[in-house]
Amino acid sequence: MCYLSLLGRYGYGSYGKFVVFCFPVILLWCLIVGGQYGIGTDYFSYTDIFQGHNMEYVSGIRGEYVFSAIVNIVLFLSLPPQWGFVIIALMEALLLCYIMHKCVRLRFVFLFFFTFVCFCGTFHNQMNGIRQYLAIYMISVIVIWLCKKNWWRAFVLAIVTCFIHKSSMIILPVIVLIYLLRKKDSRTTLLTVILIGIALSIILNNEIIKLVVPYFDLYSHYLSSERIESYGFAQKATKYIYIPLIIWSICKYPDYRLDLFHRCLYVFGIYGFAIKLGVMSMAIVSRIGLYLEIIGGLPIVYLLIYLYKKARLRPYFLLLLLYLFVPYAFKVLVMKTGEYNFDSIFFHWNQLQ
Repeated sequence: MCYLSLLGRYGYGSYGKFVVFCFPVILLWCLIVGGQYGIGTDYFSYTDIFQGHNMEYVSGIRGEYVFSAIVNIVLFLSLPPQWGFVIIALMEALLLCYIMHKCVRLRFVFLFFFTFVCFCGTFHNQMNGIRQYLAIYMISVIVIWLCKKNWWRAFVLAIVTCFIHKSSMIILPVIVLIYLLRKKDSRTTLLTVILIGIALSIILNNEIIKLVVPYFDLYSHYLSSERIESYGFAQKATKYIYIPLIIWSICKYPDYRLDLFHRCLYVFGIYGFAIKLGVMSMAIVSRIGLYLEIIGGLPIVYLLIYLYKKARLRPYFLLLLLYLFVPYAFKVLVMKTGEYNFDSIFFHWNQLQ
């Protein structure tokens, strides 16, 4: 983050120059994310896929041909299976660079990255949901292109995304709907959206969701598995603690003085956070709420930028950084469960042979 804060000295360069400047960060990213080992529930399933096993499931049954093309590159070059993770990590890093470059000025990229790591959860979660999180980065780019009115680019990338992870087809109509509602951005409307998300997170339960899931063949087989279980209060609390920050951001929204493009992104961010809240009642359904996870961090990013630019509000800026960092540090240093229990292939050198 300190390295990224240096960008403010170099003005607002092109995306290519930005990537070159971020090369050390990208390299470190690939070593960490691409060098993961045994994280989550699917790591060894993916190592099998990158060795050429179960390809009929990915390309045949699921029709995820773009992802299978990445696998074929690994196989064609006779690379060890770990290189599949490295290639995807590189793609995600380049996509994140594009997202940061378009969403904030270069001098504030470090605040975006800080929010991305501490608030969004994407940095760690992507080490388990390999295919879905590559699609999530692409969905974020689709939102950016929609807000910029680059219709054809968004349309083409939407098709590509569907061939990486089929579940992205569910969120694409929702994205179109949010875009049509983008001008309904009064504080009252945005607060109402958040309240609806909170209400759905409380109301939705297993019985309601079991009525809906069978209509989605992609997830219907989970009905008889443990993944149908609801989130407990402790898991929901990890999302609820950020609601006051989102409400604070909405209250300050007019003071940000955003242009039409960034206002559109902000509205998507509010809806993204609300959707993530609303569908978190069950683990498997909550995956749908992840697709706007990165964009959902923008209300926090713009609040941080506003506080940072106002010298008299700098104490609140520091408190907000602390409020975001402490829960993250607790997950990484104390809880260390699931994707937050990091392990690296470099600690298992024999696996690289």
